[in-house]
Amino acid sequence: MNVNSLQDIINAASTGGWDFVEGVNPEAKKALTIQQAKDAEDQKSIARAWARFARSSDGKKALEQLFDTTLRRTVFFTSLGLDPMSMAVFGAFREGQNALAHEIARQIGLGNSEATKPRDI
Repeated sequence: MNVNSLQDIINAASTGGWDFVEGVNPEAKKALTIQQAKDAEDQKSIARAWARFARSSDGKKALEQLFDTTLRRTVFFTSLGLDPMSMAVFGAFREGQNALAHEIARQIGLGNSEATKPRDI
């Protein structure tokens, strides 16, 4: 196996050259390609599972509740009477909730073969 030193990799990357990647063992490349294909199929399977869940009556009910308490929930920080640091922490907490709910919605879209895009932050 052709092993490149850390310094060789840094030098090649800093000059914009990625030729060292071509020197990777063909067996390692093949294994990586196989693993990436498996990972992609797993992701599709998970997205399809979310889509099936969303189509079920229980899933619809659960998702409506989730989206009502996250993405659809309006929050006015000024009315909470919080200091700026607390507002920032609360905003980060809410963003985490919204990010998870959005990812679930995105997975449902992928499972339904719909065009999706990343969430703007």
